[in-house]
Amino acid sequence: MKNIRYYVYWFLDLIKGGKVKKNFDEIQQLLQNDDIKQWQDKKIQQLLTFASEHCSFYKNYDQYSDFSQIPIIDKSVVKTNYEDLFAKCYDKKTLHVMSTSGSTGTPFAIYQNPEKRNRVLAELIYFNSIIGQNIGDKFIFYRVWTDKNRKSKLEQIKQNLMPIDILRLDEANLQYIIDVLLKDKKIKSTLAYASTYDMILHYLNDKQIRGNFHLKAMVSSSEVLTDETRDGLESMIGCKVINRYSNQECGVIAQSNLASNSMQINSASYYVEVLRTGSDEPVTKGEVGRIVVTDLFNYAMPLIRYDTGDLGILSEDGKGFETISGRRVDLIYDTSGRPLTPHTWSVYMWKYDRLKQYQFIQNEKNDYLLKVNGADGIYTEEDFKATLKGVLGEDANITVEYVDEIPVLASGKFKKTICNYDPKV
Repeated sequence: MKNIRYYVYWFLDLIKGGKVKKNFDEIQQLLQNDDIKQWQDKKIQQLLTFASEHCSFYKNYDQYSDFSQIPIIDKSVVKTNYEDLFAKCYDKKTLHVMSTSGSTGTPFAIYQNPEKRNRVLAELIYFNSIIGQNIGDKFIFYRVWTDKNRKSKLEQIKQNLMPIDILRLDEANLQYIIDVLLKDKKIKSTLAYASTYDMILHYLNDKQIRGNFHLKAMVSSSEVLTDETRDGLESMIGCKVINRYSNQECGVIAQSNLASNSMQINSASYYVEVLRTGSDEPVTKGEVGRIVVTDLFNYAMPLIRYDTGDLGILSEDGKGFETISGRRVDLIYDTSGRPLTPHTWSVYMWKYDRLKQYQFIQNEKNDYLLKVNGADGIYTEEDFKATLKGVLGEDANITVEYVDEIPVLASGKFKKTICNYDPKV
């Protein structure tokens, strides 16, 4: 049953020209079409033509006759060539800015033109509707909330959003989460990192909590959702646990549906390639590869053949993912031994947007090491320590190491947090 917010939203959109609804209808139509390659080819060509005319970085891209020969970029390339990637025909004041928290240790911001922003809103509405979450339905968003990302009371009311801070997922906070889910029948879905769901499931099992939950779906994003966590929560909560592959700079790239655990690629908004880890050749069937995305709608700051830093295996028909091996991060503990949400570091390091990389390591209960690449002469050691002690505790012993590079793992993935401390020992 639709709520009043649903009808108000679409009425306001209609007054503004129905732009989100038009995008919603197109996404729905395209994703139900068995073959949209011709449509994608046209969108890619339009994007390349525009980028070569308006972005210094892409000035020669119209010369490539074969799309597979276009150089691949990643976050490091974007930061190094930031202004050259921006389309000079746009006024930055008129654009929407999406700030990424830096899951690769590289926080930065992406400008989005109004058409791209409308597309992002439409795809969120579409993929939410698939799982029974309608516009205006109450939902919980679990994350670390700070002054930079905290929603105002008015925004919470408008979105019917209940924010729950997960800086510390200790027993008291986990019990509060369970109490809310059991008592508030209006909550239809939850959105969280997979690591948060891991800890909720562990707490439910550890305390042997059973009850009548009212959720329609639990959506996991940005991290690897294990089969164990998905199956365990579906059994104990009684709703579908959905794996959503998305990022801040693009939007919803893929999502599992109610009938299958495989993830459908959002080919209505993105052209997705899966390439080998050791070369730029396409993977063979069943092979793990790098996920490379071309955003078909962001013209303000085009991302063409953008390596997300994640790994995945394509489904049998090539239209989805069987698995996505995103970045999993080690759990870090504060000086009192309390576990901290893995994405604490993404949020609290957000303000250091000129960093190329950072990596946080816990070696002992009170001993921590922060490696920073690109901070020398820009950010001070005292500033880093003050920020981290506010989270870890004033008795934290923090060493800041300035480096020229932080290497990736042998798999090609970057590990943002490393915990060498075992609180059980």
